[in-house]
Amino acid sequence: MEQSLQELMRNARAEENTFLYMLHEEARFDQMLFWKYVNSIMELTRLTADQPLDREMASAVSFTYSKIMEHLQWHHSDRDVYEIQQFPYEYANFIVDRLGRVVDGFFKGIVLEEERFDEEFSNPTSTGEMAEEQPVMLQLGYYKQNTNVHAIGFREEDGTYRIVLNEEEDRELFDSRLSRREVEGTYLFMAPDASSAHQLFHEWVMGNHTPYRSAINLSSEDDV
Repeated sequence: MEQSLQELMRNARAEENTFLYMLHEEARFDQMLFWKYVNSIMELTRLTADQPLDREMASAVSFTYSKIMEHLQWHHSDRDVYEIQQFPYEYANFIVDRLGRVVDGFFKGIVLEEERFDEEFSNPTSTGEMAEEQPVMLQLGYYKQNTNVHAIGFREEDGTYRIVLNEEEDRELFDSRLSRREVEGTYLFMAPDASSAHQLFHEWVMGNHTPYRSAINLSSEDDV
């Protein structure tokens, strides 16, 4: 218990070599440190489930969770310059879901079994391996401001990604047996890695789709 408590408290203080430190000081998503943080809360939940809630411990869980979500919000905000490097966009929903359910479980004294979570972003404590950070195929999507744009990324032999518009439904595309040539749409750009692919796609949408394109044009006219 002592080791898990120390890990939680070190994150609360954003000490070096903790997940929250990496987010705040280096703007980087460290998957190994993410799991150390998550597993520390799960272990504390398991060991204290039948005890009165420790206020100091609960405060640390609440504080770290709110700070992590705050950084994720900054990262996804179009109005904020903060950007998390090596952010695994393809697992973003799983990350948010995992954090929320683990924290909720702590306050309820319930530890959810790994089978309750999506296997695409599984806990390395159970599987013995990290989720793949450079998958063979990427699903890219943008859904803000009534904009609904899909693209797909194919990993090349050199590790870069070829990004193309995807006019098929995401699930239909991944479940189909179509060849790569058949599912590829209009070529957009090349990306050096998975994290960059998501960021570049975001920028492409901002520059090519309304209402963002209209807003950018109006801003340019105002500057003249």
